[in-house]
Amino acid sequence: MTIELETAMRKRRMHREFEDRAVDPADLDIMLWSVSRAQQVRPGYRHVVVVDDPGLMKTAREVLPGFTTNNAPMMLVLCSDLSLPAVDSPGGRDTATKLDAGAACAHLGLIAQQLNMGLCTITGWSIVAVQELLGLPPHLRPDVTVAIGYPSPVKKMKSVRGPQYLPAVHHNDFGTTYQQGRS
Repeated sequence: MTIELETAMRKRRMHREFEDRAVDPADLDIMLWSVSRAQQVRPGYRHVVVVDDPGLMKTAREVLPGFTTNNAPMMLVLCSDLSLPAVDSPGGRDTATKLDAGAACAHLGLIAQQLNMGLCTITGWSIVAVQELLGLPPHLRPDVTVAIGYPSPVKKMKSVRGPQYLPAVHHNDFGTTYQQGRS
């Protein structure tokens, strides 16, 4: 099954309730492939840790506050290898690798729609806690943690449309409102 990109973007949401079943290895492989297709400052900077051990997931829920609100059977942790040489980027390696991890996370959110999967980007955790939990060496910095699985059936949610959900868009300078439909 193929899903149109615009449909995937419209249907994408954060899931916190998942079915009690393991992620199919074929689906996981596709998710990992999508991570590899995202921009990357240079080859070798990105590492992904797949966590599916039930005991480790239980511990993650206990020590990473952001994980306490979901029952995902698996998480992916996108990391950057800071032992590699710096890159020529105005923001430097640290900024570039964080942006790249965000792009990889966006790819995950879109491919999840095609696989009938759900995910939740988790923000409530500390670098040190994730490093200790997963035994990461000091030069690997966790950038993004993503809970993944097959979402539980959910009630129809109210549409999240309207001006309050749109970004403020400026044209050429801050304060000049962009007008849609310019020719």
